Amino acid sequence: MRNIVKAKIDLALKSLGFNLPGYSVDEPPSREMGDYSTNVAMVASGLEKKNPREIAQKIQSELSKDPEIESVEIAGPGFINIALKSDLYTEELSKILEEGSKYGSSEIGKGKTINVEYVSANPTGPLHIGNARSGPIGEAVANLFEFNSYGVTKEFYVNDIGVQIGRFGKSLFHWCAIKSDPKIEFPEGGYPGEYIQETSEKIQKEFGDEIAHLDNDQEKIDFFARKGLNVMVANIKSDLELAGINIHTFSYESKIINSGKSKIVIDRLKEKGFVAEKDGAVWFKNPEDPDLMDNDAVLAKSDEEKSLTYFANDIAYHLDKIDRGADKLFDIWGANHFGHIPRMKAALRALGCPDETLEIVLYQYVRLKKSGVASSMGKRLGNFVTLRAVIEAGVEADAFKYFILSQNANTPMDFDIELAAEKSEKNPVYYIKYAHARICSILKKIEEQGTPLRQGFAGQVSDQERGDLSLLKDEKEIALYKELVKFPEIVEETLVDFQTQRLPHFAYKIAALFHDFYNSCSVIDAGSKELVSARLSLIIATKNILANTLKICGIKAPEKM
Repeated sequence: MRNIVKAKIDLALKSLGFNLPGYSVDEPPSREMGDYSTNVAMVASGLEKKNPREIAQKIQSELSKDPEIESVEIAGPGFINIALKSDLYTEELSKILEEGSKYGSSEIGKGKTINVEYVSANPTGPLHIGNARSGPIGEAVANLFEFNSYGVTKEFYVNDIGVQIGRFGKSLFHWCAIKSDPKIEFPEGGYPGEYIQETSEKIQKEFGDEIAHLDNDQEKIDFFARKGLNVMVANIKSDLELAGINIHTFSYESKIINSGKSKIVIDRLKEKGFVAEKDGAVWFKNPEDPDLMDNDAVLAKSDEEKSLTYFANDIAYHLDKIDRGADKLFDIWGANHFGHIPRMKAALRALGCPDETLEIVLYQYVRLKKSGVASSMGKRLGNFVTLRAVIEAGVEADAFKYFILSQNANTPMDFDIELAAEKSEKNPVYYIKYAHARICSILKKIEEQGTPLRQGFAGQVSDQERGDLSLLKDEKEIALYKELVKFPEIVEETLVDFQTQRLPHFAYKIAALFHDFYNSCSVIDAGSKELVSARLSLIIATKNILANTLKICGIKAPEKM
């Protein structure tokens, strides 16, 4: 409805000869003030050098002529509060009932493919809730794209080479080596967690004969690193599945290197004049790029082998996604990768990719909160809490997703494990699910009384079954349906800024308004048959919106609890 209101304001401004660069249309602080509030008069006053209330009166006069507007009031220094007629809302309510699970979706992405890369945690250990934070975010973003007709590939990038893999191999080998020489010290910068010793013992038990026939320690370290990676990646896949996170493709950095694509990337950049040699190394250099500023990035090191860097491989990896058919790339990275963004975008631009090819969302760290106390985590220090441990502690996958999604990704969060494990209305995801299940229970009772409602369970209701929606006059009914019709705008806005926390908060508000309605307005015993039909339509529409919102969040909408 916000878009409708803005269109009406734009028409009024045009009639008055105003040409404004921008103004806001927001919800007022209270329902009594109307459906929407705008600062348009104050913005215009700054340009016209006139009193804002004088301009507001002119805009008010124009808007009052619109037959779809119920009232226009001026408040404070010049805010304009607007209330729409109920017919507009009930017509949109009919649309929810007509379209069912498709309501709020679009075909904006039809014929386009997008690669969403997320989690991509360092494979030197189990997933902890910090690096698993991008899982629910990635699922929601992928589902959002699919809801808008994009073809989506969900991907995890395995960084299976580099210094950290060497330390990982040395850490695993240590628990084998000390059996021959207990005085051997743990490798500097190694991974001290218990999982390292457990994984090492598992490898020794399964591959003892092969290890014994290796010629030297370095071969053994490399062997432990390879086998340990296999174990870790298998565990990561298992943990993601446990948390209800379904990734289609696992791509490996080593495969990119072995394909020769990283060297090809450097050659292409060199041909285009985007590299410089300095101190024996090869650097990506584009001082004319405003986003790169003075950032330099090494593509090949100065050693004798001219070893390729992570940056070179990452450029090649992104081009590989495009080669596999992706029109757009969407990455979800930890906030510590912030400095990598301008280099990555600049490199892709240098290789001819449009600016909009790559979209990146950052997420901040997570602290586990238990008994009111929060603690930080780190894989290198061995003091992390695994995703599996959180799930097995009683936090259902859907609750994990909800609690992660309900916070702005780019702000640090405290994960309240006790609240997330709660099986009561104190837990917001339980509260939302209960609203959906309660609606299903009402529909089932109606069926048991002899009224077939298959359409209701499918989410689509015929014109004949809808009843007279104008009968929905109770303030609880009105508050509920006025919120339901905001769903398309919620989807549209989230597709622009990817503030996924908007979705679970919207679902919670719908659930709260439904419970409030349910406690005041009987559905089955509403009185007249016409009002029963209208209220049934309202709760079926509510069920549709809850189910659609939860589906994008990757959360189940149960029919009973």
